[in-house]
Amino acid sequence: MIEALKDPKTWIFALFSALNQIPNSLTNQRQIIVTSLGFTTLQTTLLSCVDGLVEIVAICTGIMIVSRIPNSRAYVGAIYFIPALAGVLMMEFLPWSNKVGLLFSIWMEDLKFTFSYFHADSCSL
Repeated sequence: MIEALKDPKTWIFALFSALNQIPNSLTNQRQIIVTSLGFTTLQTTLLSCVDGLVEIVAICTGIMIVSRIPNSRAYVGAIYFIPALAGVLMMEFLPWSNKVGLLFSIWMEDLKFTFSYFHADSCSL
């Protein structure tokens, strides 16, 4: 137990887990937020399709980068995590009248899931 508390990797994973929970409030309230921007229920559903596209592109590019650069999973994951936190900050600080910026902030937040996908996928390599 004491060895685990002294290990820097333990603290890095703890920090990553804590930071990974920040964007979850956006994920849980996504449909409500998009609807409150003035979109209809149908438009909100159609805009939620972009979420899947962003995740697919991010996962594919992340896996390609990790497979070509040895021992880069953590670095690439950290780099892909930056836009997710930027999306949360944009959602917090952009004015409510900036609907396009708020939509992009929601889509940027989708990148936080990329790390777990390409990490799990490249573990078998």
